[in-house]
Amino acid sequence: MAVYAAHLTRTLQGTPSVFQIAAQEALGATVKPALKRLAEYLAVVNPQRYAWCERWYDELYLLLDFCLQYHYLKHYAASFSECFYGLLRVPISPSNEFHSGVRLPELLEKGSLLLLVLVPYIKDKVEQIIEKWREDYEDGKLGKSISHQARKSAIKLYSIAHFVLEAAKFVQLARYLTGSTLSPALDFALLGLTVKEAPPPEPEEYCWSDLFKSLRTGQISDVTLTFPLLGRGLLNVVQYGAFGVQLLRWWEAKASPITSLPLPTPPQKSDQAVRWKNKCPVCLQPWKVPTVLPVSGFVFCYGCVSRHVRANGTCPVTKLPTTERTLIRLYLSG
Repeated sequence: MAVYAAHLTRTLQGTPSVFQIAAQEALGATVKPALKRLAEYLAVVNPQRYAWCERWYDELYLLLDFCLQYHYLKHYAASFSECFYGLLRVPISPSNEFHSGVRLPELLEKGSLLLLVLVPYIKDKVEQIIEKWREDYEDGKLGKSISHQARKSAIKLYSIAHFVLEAAKFVQLARYLTGSTLSPALDFALLGLTVKEAPPPEPEEYCWSDLFKSLRTGQISDVTLTFPLLGRGLLNVVQYGAFGVQLLRWWEAKASPITSLPLPTPPQKSDQAVRWKNKCPVCLQPWKVPTVLPVSGFVFCYGCVSRHVRANGTCPVTKLPTTERTLIRLYLSG
């Protein structure tokens, strides 16, 4: 009983706030989209050499994420983003923690790696498949065959499962906030883990500041460049680079909305607009789920314009920049 009480005291000291939990989750969700933009840029600049990076990006990121998370779980008992915010994974069961020391028990370490790396990869792949089926459904390509009916059912089941999962995440976080549970997320609860603030790192015998000091004072003989030093430098670049990307995304989100810009002069009716009257400019067929793009005023099929905007970020006709969030569904009578 005394050991268990000591464990609880140790665990509850410096319990991270919900803001730290949310911040580390946001940082973890920033890395993949940022690197994907880089892969897309390389594929555009030199498609012959780098097109494969965009085509196999999910698998490349899976390998990178595995190496990164394995390193942090092994050395810091935390994920990449948790370590950045000074958090530490701790087993709720006292026997596990006191038996294994600083590192997580091997089973919990493997379980954490599985939930951090493989599960998000599978989730992204399933989302891509469901999104493709949803576009086919919106375009009216899914008929009454057994396989098409199964796809329609899968779309509905996925929507329900996604709603239930997000609701469960919210409930788990609310319970953590009120002190009803020690696990801030579902994956932590599944593994029997909680988080606490990591202890201050031990001072390093030789760090980058010592190296630069030796170079600045001209003591070249004292300069030592080791693999651990390079590794720590590389990891710091990755950490602060991810934080910088997150800061830029926040800055972009805080930018003035499009509604605050001055209204442009109405465009002149072009021959294209006359030729595409009551038709989608992309497929040149009568509208299916008519949707207007406010940046240009053209009306498209929802499936046609959403696919183009998602892939290119521009209007299919005018090439003006836009986002999928600006699409407006039209309900036409007759």
